[in-house]
Amino acid sequence: MASDFFLKFDSFDGFLAHKLDHDFLKFGHDFDRVGDALTDVFSDALKFDDHKVAVDFKYDVEHVGFDFIKLGFDTLKLDDVLHKFDDVILKYADQTPTVTAFAETGGDGSSLKLSDDFIKLDTDFQAASFEAIKLGIDTLKLHLSGEGANESFIKWAGDLSDFSTGLHKVGDDFLKVGEDFLKLGTLSNSETIDQAFIKLGGGALKVSDDLHKVSDDFLKIVTDITRSGDNFGTLKIDQIALKFGDDFHKLDADLHKLNIDVGALGDDYIKLAGALTGHGPGGGTTTSVDSDGLHQLLQHAHDFSLL
Repeated sequence: MASDFFLKFDSFDGFLAHKLDHDFLKFGHDFDRVGDALTDVFSDALKFDDHKVAVDFKYDVEHVGFDFIKLGFDTLKLDDVLHKFDDVILKYADQTPTVTAFAETGGDGSSLKLSDDFIKLDTDFQAASFEAIKLGIDTLKLHLSGEGANESFIKWAGDLSDFSTGLHKVGDDFLKVGEDFLKLGTLSNSETIDQAFIKLGGGALKVSDDLHKVSDDFLKIVTDITRSGDNFGTLKIDQIALKFGDDFHKLDADLHKLNIDVGALGDDYIKLAGALTGHGPGGGTTTSVDSDGLHQLLQHAHDFSLL
């Protein structure tokens, strides 16, 4: 039997969950675009003797820069919506005696500190977004030939390293939050809510693993570039592309996986919202048709925003 505590979410707007899903989709798609753009850069570098390819190559570099900047700003937007939804979960925890008791006693010895974990995720998410923006700006400044090329390239690699570190921290945060959600999935009087939290926790753990892999991929590329400076003297993008192309293809594949899992995580938040509320903002019951229609509307808006 569902707890009466869940009926107290009268002010909860189900649209927030769909907005969160929409922003997760944009976030994942941005990462996918970055991977594709980086792959294009290093594919064109192998054919750099062709004038048309050289023009395409310059365009690809600019594309990477703008994609990182877009990723950074979209991450900030996602973080804002995620923070608001976290407040809903904290409200749920405060109104549910079993959750409160578990947090106070430590339960199985590892107490829930939802607020601390959410704040840590929020802080690291914002830091990573600013690192992405900085990386994008420096990508646009990147000079790949001529005097000072090595200095610009090494600086870009340093930015990439900082971004990699930021992603790893966010991955750690999703791991902790995912574990918290799994614990919450054992504490309510509602099987529907328990399963929604368990599904959300599993999704967060997948995203955590993806972020760690992507972070490692970026760090491997950074190592390749910096070591190449020692081995080659003047850094040449075509030499790096030829020697380390497999690293960029692996990054692209891992970013594609991240995109898929991030989209699924957004859908998990929608399912949790439905489990927590069971009624719309006007007091009437929200049907699955209403939910599907709203989801489709947001998906269309998302698709249009990518044009």
